[in-house]
Amino acid sequence: MKKTFLSCWIYIFIFSHDASCKEIFTVDHIQGYLTEKNPHIYTAVGQQYIDAARIQTAEGGFDTRVHAEYDKKEYPISTGEFSDVSFSKPTENGTEFILGYRNAEGLQEYNNIKTGSEGEFRAGVKVPVFSLFNEINARKYNLDSKKINAAKSTFDAKNNLRILHTHIVISYYKLLYFHELVKLEKQLLNKATKRNHFITQRVNTGDLPEVAILDSKQQMISRKQRVLTTQNHYRQTLLIFLKYINIPQNEFQLRYELPSLKMLKKEKITLANVITKALDNRPDLRALEYRESKLNLDTAYNTLSKYPTLNVFAYGVYDIEEGDGIKVGLQFDFPLERREYEGKKIEIQKSISQLEEEKNRLILELKTNLSNLIYSLDVIDKNIDLGHEEINIVESLEEVENKKYEVGSSDLFQVNQREIGALEVKKKQLEYYLNTLIIQQEIKREAGEFLIL
Repeated sequence: MKKTFLSCWIYIFIFSHDASCKEIFTVDHIQGYLTEKNPHIYTAVGQQYIDAARIQTAEGGFDTRVHAEYDKKEYPISTGEFSDVSFSKPTENGTEFILGYRNAEGLQEYNNIKTGSEGEFRAGVKVPVFSLFNEINARKYNLDSKKINAAKSTFDAKNNLRILHTHIVISYYKLLYFHELVKLEKQLLNKATKRNHFITQRVNTGDLPEVAILDSKQQMISRKQRVLTTQNHYRQTLLIFLKYINIPQNEFQLRYELPSLKMLKKEKITLANVITKALDNRPDLRALEYRESKLNLDTAYNTLSKYPTLNVFAYGVYDIEEGDGIKVGLQFDFPLERREYEGKKIEIQKSISQLEEEKNRLILELKTNLSNLIYSLDVIDKNIDLGHEEINIVESLEEVENKKYEVGSSDLFQVNQREIGALEVKKKQLEYYLNTLIIQQEIKREAGEFLIL
């Protein structure tokens, strides 16, 4: 309790908080709002849950099925009654087992079935020969496809989070930038306000003409407009950021205070390390691996088209009155031209080649982007060092110009130019800090770093 109270007063002292102690909102706080209750997050990851559910749908192809049939005919020259109840169970290797009971009495024109009055039990198996030898069939292909799509979808979701995370963090940095810029513009306005009091006193004593007050007021109006414009930019960036973390504006402003942009630390990054990390972590590269797995599965399934559709089936029956029996059958189907097989084979081969080139392109872009980003980061670091020197110079020039104005050797126009010039230099320095943070985040994006839910 004492520690919390002390921390609160430290924050008040350092960051000039108002009546209540607010928490400093940092990048680490963002993760607490990026849950699946956040619509931006769920939109980014929701497809993986849909694809995972499709696995269960595909597994339904192996469900045990019950078949029931009843048929009764009373024609002028024939009568018949037929009933059949059976269970079928397909297996992953393509074989299908059947177990059932049926009873047929009278003439069965279509079924060619005749049983004893007590009916018969039957058990059978249907074997797709080439599917069994190649360890692939339509049901297994459908299930394996859904599993590959679900695995790929998890990496697609991570890739969406990688990109979304970058947008959110950059919007946070832009918020800090405009927050600092509002402070600079207010400082510029305060200088004009203080000077207006000085000018008013000098006019009242007759040291300055009354027109000086008009110049001063015009300067104040111009600077108030600058403040309003900057505050508008700040509000827009605030609403964009709050949209991402899904929190009301009044709640955010009551709970949090924003830190200074300059307080955020710069990270040391080397090109070789970040490229290695990117090749290991990039979820879009991993997603390509599953696309390749799907094409390999397509190849295996298309292999069946090389062979005839050859089904062998055998049924054993036990008629309660007549005894045992057996039935063996063969089904054969084969397209002579085999254009479907050849066309699909070429399609898959071209898709694999395209996928390989896409992977090469992605890696090439990744290395190029990282090289450019790290070089830009180095240039900005040098500009920041130079910016510190430039700020010292323009502040000194501004101070000299104000002293000259106070003794009457300068005018309001020159003072205004110096103060605006100093502000622009400080604004440029803030932009360097902002760009440093943005580039660091873009490097993390290229390296595959993102928040994990």
